[in-house]
Amino acid sequence: MTSLLTAALAACGEGGERVSIRGDFADTAAVPTSVFAVEAGREAEVRRGAFDLRGLSAGPVTLRLVRGVDTVGSVLLQNVPAGTRLALRGLRTDGPTRRAFPRALALEGPPLLLVNGIRMAGDDAVPADVDARGTVLTASEDGAALLVRPADAALPDLRVVVGLGTGTVKPDSTPVEPAAIGRGDSVRVEGRPDGGFVVATRVTVYRRGAGRVAASPPAAQAADDGTEAGPGSGSAETSAPAPARSAASTSAARVPVRVPREVRARVNPIGRGHGGGRGHGGGGGRGRGKKG
Repeated sequence: MTSLLTAALAACGEGGERVSIRGDFADTAAVPTSVFAVEAGREAEVRRGAFDLRGLSAGPVTLRLVRGVDTVGSVLLQNVPAGTRLALRGLRTDGPTRRAFPRALALEGPPLLLVNGIRMAGDDAVPADVDARGTVLTASEDGAALLVRPADAALPDLRVVVGLGTGTVKPDSTPVEPAAIGRGDSVRVEGRPDGGFVVATRVTVYRRGAGRVAASPPAAQAADDGTEAGPGSGSAETSAPAPARSAASTSAARVPVRVPREVRARVNPIGRGHGGGRGHGGGGGRGRGKKG
């Protein structure tokens, strides 16, 4: 009897250390029919636009998004610890790579996870006052949106919004055009979190990256979930690495950085100038263009 009780308690404890993953999708018109966990060999049906996978083992987890008999996307989660409970919110698949990135995630267990090589965490992982040094992983064509990997490994990668009031400068306060900021640049980001993004008050560019990747063409239209590329007119998707070890990874993958319209509207409220002048000097002054 004692041995049976011990075995039962051990089984309960093992079950408590399993990994559970659920998620939903941003584009209701392109929802897969099922999600397959490759390492565990388990499949979950997508119901009402969401899926729920429980009882997975710790370690790497590869999710295949399946529609009919075709794999339409995938998510790679690296080294998921035992006991992790993860919710992937607003998954959207990038067409050329078929990698699916969540808009946000809820995470219980580890402080952050590598999702397709990107460090991600819950919104509360970003401090109320951001002041972080790091490396640019990808940038929009006009510099209006950046993905920055902080030097502090405890922080997730920062989705940075560069608005009309953001000062973009060199260390000596010489202005830098936002469009000149690119992958591999060493930067310091100061700002505040807003809806999972960091609205930058100042971006200081310390060192230009040796390797640059050409930006993709501007987005043809706004995303279906009410998002656009960024506060400016260019696309917020750039060919860039999806680094598993460091920001200097050379493996090519597109990392989408989309800024929701409501965040963009708060950063660049209607009524500011819409002419050619944008204030990006050290004093944070805004260009007074002709109002549209």
